[in-house]
Amino acid sequence: MRRPLLLLALVCLPCCKTATGPGRAEAPAATDSPLDPTVTSSGAFSSAGAGSPRTGRDGRTDDRQRLADLRAPASAGSPPGSSKEHPLPTCDTHGSYGAVADAECEDGSRPFDGDLASAKGARRGSVGTDKDGHVIDLYEVPCPEGPKEIFVDMYACERAQPTRSKIERDIYVRGFLAGEHARLSERCFAEDARGPGRMSLMLQACVPTMPTALREQGKLSEAHAWLARWCAGTADERERWSYFRNVLDMLDVLREEQGRSAGDRAAERKQLAREYAKVCEVDLKAFEAWVKDNPG
Repeated sequence: MRRPLLLLALVCLPCCKTATGPGRAEAPAATDSPLDPTVTSSGAFSSAGAGSPRTGRDGRTDDRQRLADLRAPASAGSPPGSSKEHPLPTCDTHGSYGAVADAECEDGSRPFDGDLASAKGARRGSVGTDKDGHVIDLYEVPCPEGPKEIFVDMYACERAQPTRSKIERDIYVRGFLAGEHARLSERCFAEDARGPGRMSLMLQACVPTMPTALREQGKLSEAHAWLARWCAGTADERERWSYFRNVLDMLDVLREEQGRSAGDRAAERKQLAREYAKVCEVDLKAFEAWVKDNPG
């Protein structure tokens, strides 16, 4: 059986402008994730380079300390991203958008505040190759002190570091798998309320996960409302099927983490597929045929 994904992104960032529904992510060029032991060709949840988390007496991560640690120390030399010769190492286009979305100005502010669509729009083009033969992209971030140029190497997967948004997302999904469903849903509602044109790594995690998180709290009507809204936002039937599968996958991920048997998971998935198909207006027979032809 195909291993369910822990995180699924939108098919294309231009969709963010109209808040269309989710699809499946491109495959990352590299990953080193303690959260997802198997990585499929469709993409994966990754926290590469996040380092060892601090834990309290109960063994849980000190989230605030981990996020505080993300501010890079002052460097005597040229900081990553400051020039074509010293580009910011990232991994593929999604990694580039994520890094630029979290870029800080001199006063510590983050103009894009994690918004991937804004980061994508900040790209000014390529400026040629660096000493490693990698094509370097130039982004421009509107900072209070003036436009900040960031040179990005999207092929430096082995040196790419996780961004603030990526680590925050990982923390909340770990919590979801540990049963902290109310905590995740509160964060997701807050992120979703920030505007229909916004798309962040956190919201990309929320979109397929929230129906399960809400259902686990006994909030069935809210789970259906979330599911119906995002299904309605899909661009076409195949995109809706993709999202529908992602939602069912997240349920399976949680149940597997809880130690449920494969038979129990399959039975629950089948039952919820029937229920959610009505909410999403999905033809189950057509969907199942598509899944058979597109196993992931």
